Amino acid sequence: MKKPLLTIPKWHVADIDECAQQGGLTGNHCHLNTRCVNTSGSYVCECLPGYRRLDKFNCVEVDECATGQHACHANAECINTQGSYHCRCRPGYTGDGYDCKPVCNQTCLNGGQCVAPGVCSCRVGFVGASCEQDLDECAAGMHGCRETSVCVNMPGWYYCKCKPGFRTRDADCLDIDECRHGTHSCHVTARCVNTEGHFECHCPPAEEDPNCRLSCMFEDNEIPDGAKVSPQNQPCKICTCERGVISCADKPCNCSAWRGGPGRDLCCPQCDPKESCQHQELKHVVFQSGEQWIYQCQTCECLPGDCCPRCEDDPCNFFGNQTSGALSAGKPCSYQGHVIASGQTFNDPSSQCTTCACKDGRLCCSFGSSCADPDVHHGSPITEASHRHLASQTASIETYTPVPIASLLRPHATTRLPGV
Repeated sequence: MKKPLLTIPKWHVADIDECAQQGGLTGNHCHLNTRCVNTSGSYVCECLPGYRRLDKFNCVEVDECATGQHACHANAECINTQGSYHCRCRPGYTGDGYDCKPVCNQTCLNGGQCVAPGVCSCRVGFVGASCEQDLDECAAGMHGCRETSVCVNMPGWYYCKCKPGFRTRDADCLDIDECRHGTHSCHVTARCVNTEGHFECHCPPAEEDPNCRLSCMFEDNEIPDGAKVSPQNQPCKICTCERGVISCADKPCNCSAWRGGPGRDLCCPQCDPKESCQHQELKHVVFQSGEQWIYQCQTCECLPGDCCPRCEDDPCNFFGNQTSGALSAGKPCSYQGHVIASGQTFNDPSSQCTTCACKDGRLCCSFGSSCADPDVHHGSPITEASHRHLASQTASIETYTPVPIASLLRPHATTRLPGV
């Protein structure tokens, strides 16, 4: 007969909640800035938000401002508080401290943005306290035009135009053979000799051909060698015949006769000369004679004798009344045999500082004045043929991806207004 098994009773030990009381043998010893968390057979002192552990029972405050563990805006002050912090925008800025915007009283023109009180960040191609002045890449030598082309400055941009006597083929300016095309002005008795970008008229020795003449054929008339004549309906131009070659230029203006009367020069401006012009809106901005600026999508220039600034439409301006849809619907540009849609922009592969964009068949480029390496600015030329402008590069456009024209709005050069 088996003996019965001895059953040992199980004893249940109740957990003591040390967090229920403070101190003593059965209470917790968590100090201030902590929270007691009961565990099985023990407890843990957790740090409150804004505090860090010092030891098992103590936590000390974290200075988020001193350690940089805060989310205040760059133009805000971080103010430390007990267990936390708060942000306050600096003077000249407004917001909740986490997002502070400058309080701007000045006007930033030509796509510039106010980035601080009295400070405009100009888009590429513009300078000045209010971004009112165009950066003239042509005058500053910040262009990539070759010897066979001339740099044409535009507001915020430039392009390269083939010189007279050259034509555009693909991406190059090639010599025009005036002799072969019959576009020279040599007399029929003279021999036309083509030269690079021009032509010459030659006659054999007089004993060989006494009838050969180095006069010029111009507008179906023979102009004697050395004579001057004005083209039809252009009285303010003067053309000179020199050994069979006709060349035209604006007639010199006799400014001393501007006041009127029978002897006045009709080719001169008929108003008082001005040494300076005021900006149309920014009355504190004054331009000297010959300076240019941009106003309402036009190029304005202060010229001697002008009663008011002369303004002309800018074909390279991307910030006119055209919508992005109108831009994209414009004529494309040609680049090394590839097509660039109107409204698209890309970086010049041979110049890290140059950005080019297509605007309704015209390819315009701009040099970034704040480029990290000011010596690297010699891009490749952009030439003009009819109404299409071609960029000369060795790299194909397929080596990079065109980006939306909105990328040109990136501010890059900050200027501070006087007295701010």
